[in-house]
Amino acid sequence: MLEELNGDFLQWLRGFYYVAKTGSIRKAAEFMHRNPSTISYQIRALEQELNTVLFDRYKKTLRITPEGEKLLTWTITTFETLQSMRSAVGTQGSSLQGQVRMAATLPFAAISTPEIAAFLKEFPRVDMQLIRALPTDVETAVREARVDFGLTGLPQTPPDLRMDVLFKSRPLLVAHRDHPWRIPPVPSLEDLQKLPFVSFLPRQEFQNRDPFFGDEAAALDYRRNVVLKVNNFHLMLRFVLQNVGVAVLDELSLNASVFGADWSPLISFPLDHLLPNMLYGVIVRRRKLLSPQANTLMERLRAHFSVLQLPANITSLQPPRFPGREG
Repeated sequence: MLEELNGDFLQWLRGFYYVAKTGSIRKAAEFMHRNPSTISYQIRALEQELNTVLFDRYKKTLRITPEGEKLLTWTITTFETLQSMRSAVGTQGSSLQGQVRMAATLPFAAISTPEIAAFLKEFPRVDMQLIRALPTDVETAVREARVDFGLTGLPQTPPDLRMDVLFKSRPLLVAHRDHPWRIPPVPSLEDLQKLPFVSFLPRQEFQNRDPFFGDEAAALDYRRNVVLKVNNFHLMLRFVLQNVGVAVLDELSLNASVFGADWSPLISFPLDHLLPNMLYGVIVRRRKLLSPQANTLMERLRAHFSVLQLPANITSLQPPRFPGREG
């Protein structure tokens, strides 16, 4: 038997979702094109219906409670299920239609374009949205249900998301061939501590952690000498080309970042004996029910990379081989 619910229950959940995401009834009302009093009523009605407190009110601010966090997860799942239901029922025969939203890091998106393009040619009624993002931005977009799934590289699988690892990409130390530092073919932690780094911007500045020297740095009991921070791999390599310092990239990111210059002065060294391989794969929010079109695209991407038959690292994608490259 299906339990009878108040007819406005879904609208209450929708108002609750936007208040939880914005932290403000006023901002939620602006986003939903409603009056703040309407949103306030929805929150009160929902709390009465569920006999719980969803937000702590303190000095005109709203802080979601543990009960509210649980409801937020179920709210996202509920609306995703309804969206998937509409797509499944509205799909005629084998002709997929509806929207697919995905976020991807640039290197991963670049090698996925042939399969995505083939999918769009076969199913022209699918509305595709592809957001280029940095790794932590992809994670956030998946967690907040702003996209159906993400394609990204991470040093480890997020504990609160499902990740289907498709291939691995090893970390490399990149330096100028005429660097003034003594770097052995296989650098040690002691060797790294003597080097100046062109580094990726850390989480606290741009909400994006260094892909390799983020959480792993503490475990290695390692401190870098950072001379410059940027939030773009290509720019990092540009400064390495000027012999400002060295940089750490995974092999796929390196492959996608060398364009528009003569990169032959660069050499690289393996770091997979010190740092984890970057795991590249599909991430999905747990308990998410994918629409038919999103699920079909995700399966095709899996098959696309399966056909490539990638080994333990990304070397089969033929990353740039700098003349005289070590490692």
